[in-house]
Amino acid sequence: MNKPFKILAIFIATIALIIGLGIAYLSFVFDPNQFKSQLIEFVKNKKHRDLSIDGNIQLNFFPKLGVSLEKIKLSEFESTAQFAALDRAQVSLALLPLLQKQIVIDKVSLHGMQLRYQRDADGKSNIDDLIKQDSATKEAEASNTSDKQMRFDIEGIDIAQSSFEIDDQKSALKGRIQNLNLNTGKIGDKNKTPVKFSAQFQFDKPKAEAKIEINTQLRFDIEQKSLDLQDLKTQIAGKLATDPFDLQIDTAALFLSAVESKSEQIKLSAKLGGAQELNAQVVLNKFLIQDKNLSIAELNLQAHSKQAGASKQLELKSNVKMALDTQIVQLPQLAIHIKLNDPKLAQAEIVLPIHGQLSANLKDKSLNSTLDAKFDETKLHTTVQVQDFSNPAISFKVDIDKLNLDRYIKNSSVPAKADNSKEEDLNLAALKSLKLDGLIRIGALQVKNLKINQVQLPLKADQGKITMNGIAAQLYQGSLAGNIGFDVDGNQFQMQQNLSNVQINPILVDFMQKDIVEGRGNLNLNIHTHGKRVSQFKDNLNGTLRTQLSDGAVKGINLAKSLRDFKAKILNKTDQQQAANKNEKTDFSALSASINFVDGIGNSDDLEMKSPFLRVGGKGQVNLRTSNLDYTARATIVNTSTGQDGTDLSQLKDLTIPVRISGPFDKLGYQLQFAQIGSEALKNAFKAKTAPVIEEKKKELKEKVNEQLKGKLKGLFGQ
Repeated sequence: MNKPFKILAIFIATIALIIGLGIAYLSFVFDPNQFKSQLIEFVKNKKHRDLSIDGNIQLNFFPKLGVSLEKIKLSEFESTAQFAALDRAQVSLALLPLLQKQIVIDKVSLHGMQLRYQRDADGKSNIDDLIKQDSATKEAEASNTSDKQMRFDIEGIDIAQSSFEIDDQKSALKGRIQNLNLNTGKIGDKNKTPVKFSAQFQFDKPKAEAKIEINTQLRFDIEQKSLDLQDLKTQIAGKLATDPFDLQIDTAALFLSAVESKSEQIKLSAKLGGAQELNAQVVLNKFLIQDKNLSIAELNLQAHSKQAGASKQLELKSNVKMALDTQIVQLPQLAIHIKLNDPKLAQAEIVLPIHGQLSANLKDKSLNSTLDAKFDETKLHTTVQVQDFSNPAISFKVDIDKLNLDRYIKNSSVPAKADNSKEEDLNLAALKSLKLDGLIRIGALQVKNLKINQVQLPLKADQGKITMNGIAAQLYQGSLAGNIGFDVDGNQFQMQQNLSNVQINPILVDFMQKDIVEGRGNLNLNIHTHGKRVSQFKDNLNGTLRTQLSDGAVKGINLAKSLRDFKAKILNKTDQQQAANKNEKTDFSALSASINFVDGIGNSDDLEMKSPFLRVGGKGQVNLRTSNLDYTARATIVNTSTGQDGTDLSQLKDLTIPVRISGPFDKLGYQLQFAQIGSEALKNAFKAKTAPVIEEKKKELKEKVNEQLKGKLKGLFGQ
């Protein structure tokens, strides 16, 4: 019995020796480098690319079949420019599993790999020829897929010190991925293996740099076509422009398959430094993809930012539904909670709860949302539609019942001093891409203490032109209508506003805290200006302002009282200067005036004011550049029998007295310029008005003297 076994053993040993000698002979005799030229020619004819192999090609036959290559380069399609390069590559296969139709790859090692990817604005890339498959290749892949007995195992993948250059004009992405490293354990069917990946990103578009590290446990099932990731931790740290950021993505388990993909929780945390600190966290609870539908039981976003002593908090919650075939995303129960804290605001803390729904069609790149909010004394309802996310066209409607902006805007009692030396040029080029078409309606609005009702603000923006045509509102027993326009090219601003039948005094008191004019009437404003800086808008202002008022008063001076007080000194010709007095006023039955502005300086020469005892005309200048007024009104006394203290001024009838109003806008002064009236005119007028009185007094005095004289003489002769 032993003899047959000995014969078998000798036979096997002999066969093994022959095979070993054959492999050894092939290793010494066969040189794979002699096929370099054929391989290079094959690539040239088949792929129209230049292949160069400057290093050695080495084959290994035992115990594993493998190949290693060095110094490989591949050109771009029909070009000599380099597309890819590789310092060293090695792949080895186990021989015995091949007999059982099993592929067991010992190790895949790639060192010093360099790739370059380019895509133009039309979507044509430099790898289109490589990924394009011919019919023979597709049939071969289909045949391999149908062979259920074929399986493979990889002892490990080792990619080290590799780089990837990208220039994608269509996605506006340009940069480089370098120091790319990938290391795995054994990759096999139903086998769990550790995976480590690291790389450095450096991009010019967008300006960013980062380092990424990924660690996870990977397991796949070929038969079920599934992939299971456990303890996934992704860390990305770097800079956006000059601001540092940190991003983490974590999940305990993520299951991916063609039938179902799910995770109990996926968490994303982000931090952004710089002038504005931002911390954000996104949590996806019960993430599920099944039957071409994606669902998230709860999407929870929390964000907190700080800047210059102010803070903002945002919390967003909603369930999420998405049909993967139509790419329609829905957030049917959207709840947003915003909290603002800013010491610069009149109300330092503002809490804004928002509820509504949102849907987006990712295929059509459109979005629709309906939102409602109630905060403080305000109720808000808005609808928003967006078309084309890459160049969005936004239409909206906003309805607000009442809004008091003064509740939130702090008014400083000390006017800010302009520092033009630190002012920067306006750069509003980004507004050229803004497309808006919407309407804002407010039932009751208070801003800068102005009370306005039934406000309608139509807003449109397209190609850098922003317009509000058809503005309408009710205010101070009258109405407002007008248009506003702004053009980004040249920063050109224009405005036409008409106030009809309004009470002017409460407007000035509420808005400017100036109690200077009473009356009811119209105000028409038509101006345009431009400037590289905001401060230049006043300097370049041109246009007109017109007003017509009736049954009112100019407050701050009582011309009748002032003229009466100075009547006794009228021959002195001394100008009388006095500050405005809010308790004094000069009544009028009608007042009209206009101002024509040229480069920030307004001239007016058509003042006309009528009162029972006065007629007032005048001319002067409004200087917006220096915030000064210099205006001379000429008051003529016409009727002294009626009106405001008229009877006391009968001696000054038909005289014209200049009244100069001048000074800074916030500190105006009034000056009655008696010295501007001729001396003889004053004397003649005074003489004409006083002569009848003097003659009457002389007659009365003569009669009294005569009576007294008769009495004295009678008494004297009677004795």
